[in-house]
Amino acid sequence: MKRSLSSEQRASLGALEKRLAGNPYGHNAKSNRDNSWSASFTGGVITYVVSNRYLIINVIAVVGF
Repeated sequence: MKRSLSSEQRASLGALEKRLAGNPYGHNAKSNRDNSWSASFTGGVITYVVSNRYLIINVIAVVGF
């Protein structure tokens, strides 16, 4: 998924992943009301779910614009 993004998008996604690792419910995260969350990065958006037991963020989809 990441390989299809431009270098700018990959860098922005990497920074978002670091922020979400610290707080997966903050930093422009939006609840999808179905146990998944979405957050945007430069030129794209990710949809993910969070395991509260061990802070595991599973990315469901990466969409580049």
